[in-house]
Amino acid sequence: MRFIGCAFLGFMCLVAFPSATPAILAPIRPYGQNGTLAQQNNFALELKSVIRQIPVDNIEKLVQTYLLNDIEFQGVIRAINSLPAYRFYRQLINQPEVRQLQQWITQQLILSGGGPKIFDYLELEIKILNKYPYWSQIVNGIQGFQAEFVQIYPVQLIRSFLEPSATQTSPQLSELWRRLVALRPVYERVLATPPGKAITAELQRLGVDVGGVDALIRYQFGWSNVTFPSYDYTDYLY
Repeated sequence: MRFIGCAFLGFMCLVAFPSATPAILAPIRPYGQNGTLAQQNNFALELKSVIRQIPVDNIEKLVQTYLLNDIEFQGVIRAINSLPAYRFYRQLINQPEVRQLQQWITQQLILSGGGPKIFDYLELEIKILNKYPYWSQIVNGIQGFQAEFVQIYPVQLIRSFLEPSATQTSPQLSELWRRLVALRPVYERVLATPPGKAITAELQRLGVDVGGVDALIRYQFGWSNVTFPSYDYTDYLY
């Protein structure tokens, strides 16, 4: 299910769909100080540990609650699943830079003994009946959904797992982070297209805090440091 597809869970939208074309990027081959190949980390296990930080069960419950009981949220879901939104989504993931990222991730997963199936964990299963009767009394429109979502989605934790730091020293996760940061011009380019402007305007008309979604995406991928202004990632953009 795509919900606020290229927004709240943009990471999955970028990496969960492997390209049909063969991978062309060479694998990372780190060398030790003595000139020999250093022991490689297992990229599949590392990425799986990042994905596992996403509380899918809680998100699934939240989406189900609002989808079954909130008219505003239902309208947003219909917009996200509309043909114009699908065309916008395809336009985004077919950008050359995004396809190259997909190829690189698929290649690294295969080389480390994994595969794209590790993203199956992110799939949501929505049932058609309220699990609890009180669900119908606790929804509060699309703004209520967004407020609850940001409380359960660990954006800072996920960023800390991907971003190079004293504790995150994996060469492959660092390379993934560099490639994600480098997608900022792609994101802005696609949003500036007529389809991008149209879907953004429609979501805003339906009550979505588009600015809040944009801020979450930019922080998650290192394009902005509104929460931590002491950070500076301009070096990644050049």
